[in-house]
Amino acid sequence: MSITLGTVYAVTGAAIAMGVAGISTAFGVKAAGVAGAGAVAEKKENFKNALILQALPQTQTIYAFITALLILMGAGLLGGAAKAVSTEAGLAMLGAGLVVGLTGISSISQGIVSGSGIVSCAKSQDAFAPSLVFSGQCETPAIFGFIIALILLVVGLGVLG
Repeated sequence: MSITLGTVYAVTGAAIAMGVAGISTAFGVKAAGVAGAGAVAEKKENFKNALILQALPQTQTIYAFITALLILMGAGLLGGAAKAVSTEAGLAMLGAGLVVGLTGISSISQGIVSGSGIVSCAKSQDAFAPSLVFSGQCETPAIFGFIIALILLVVGLGVLG
């Protein structure tokens, strides 16, 4: 297999998706985890709600992981079907990685909102459902970015065949 410019673009797209979303998720989980640790220190019964709310920012990295796998599959770098990737296809894969990575930055805000939800739940268990809704709102850009990447990769480039 020869490495083409398209292959380089594809691998860069996969790396950007995972790298940006992964770092952002780490910041989001940290923000919620700090609040969670405080809530659990006050009362151990706060652990369940804190754990659920802290886990929410991790979904952006899941979207990035799936996108990176699809990109690598489309580039023929997984599954033994190595192929030359055109520059155009590589740029499309780079775009898919960029959109997922950049919209994955929303996990930072989601972690902050989740942290506030954890504090609210420590004061009143009735705050759990609203806290989930508030935190979930921060995820909307990442969902849209993931959908766009899936449409581009699966429908546009046919990476799944």
